[in-house]
Amino acid sequence: MKTTISTGWLLPKAGLIRMGVLMGVLTTGQAAGAPPDVQGAAVRLPAQRLAELRRDVTRARAIDPGSFAAVSVIVTRAPEAARRARGRSAPTASDIARLGSSAVLPTLEMLALDPPHGVPAEAAPMVRRDLVEAVGLLRDPRGLPVVSAILDDESEGTETTRTAAEAVARIGTEEAATKLLSALDLTRAERARAVVAGMGECRHLRVTEAIAAVLRTTTDEPMARIAARSLGRAGNAWAWRTMKDRSSETPIRETAARALLDAYLRHDGEARDAASNALMVVDAPQTPALIAEAKRTASPPGVEALDALAVRFARNPTRTR
Repeated sequence: MKTTISTGWLLPKAGLIRMGVLMGVLTTGQAAGAPPDVQGAAVRLPAQRLAELRRDVTRARAIDPGSFAAVSVIVTRAPEAARRARGRSAPTASDIARLGSSAVLPTLEMLALDPPHGVPAEAAPMVRRDLVEAVGLLRDPRGLPVVSAILDDESEGTETTRTAAEAVARIGTEEAATKLLSALDLTRAERARAVVAGMGECRHLRVTEAIAAVLRTTTDEPMARIAARSLGRAGNAWAWRTMKDRSSETPIRETAARALLDAYLRHDGEARDAASNALMVVDAPQTPALIAEAKRTASPPGVEALDALAVRFARNPTRTR
């Protein structure tokens, strides 16, 4: 037997009892034994944006309070989920994303209006990054103003900056692509590395070209590694197979391959390894011809390195064709 509740969820009766207990915990706030509330860093949104978000959240909560409760339950459990993960990534963001579009406004509320309650102080930064990541995984343009504001905030740590850049990239609209390019233009050093690390999830040609330009011009080895890995994500052949719109696939994969081959020749050590690994992931059909072309002007050590790369590419275990 199943029972319908006003939130639109359909749950077995036992599930309703468990949800009632969980909602009771969430609404009591500072109940006996609960950890103290932690107010996360405020998101610096323009007053009009903030008012619009508050209005939308109020309406959504009135229509579907169950979605707000569901996100709160996941967030409340996040510190324990992180402990169980033992150093690996806890599934908090993906758990929120699995709720679908109904989770967008509850997540934005926690980021911009009312930070999560009952989260221990030491876990608050991690939980906030989980929320930012969830906005990206939901890929809803309504989240763009909030994660863009976090990306723009120079007081944020590099981990949060990278997560925000990745969230903007995953939203993937033209506005999101423009925001990433603007952020890259305005940042330097560690923050620039964080932005480039997240940009690879945005599969717009102009974003890929910007990452490629960074890889071609940087003399910073850590940035070279990060840019190579980011191009690997942008051109990932397997990822492209899952996309509905593949109109920019060929130019993006070729752009990535050309820049990665250039980096393979210009760098050594970890940066060269990162470029080689990314070339395998991108698996651009033009790669053998690009290697042959590069050999014509390469030094003897360069030719030897390119021969090794050609052999590896021919045996590429990630090949999609």
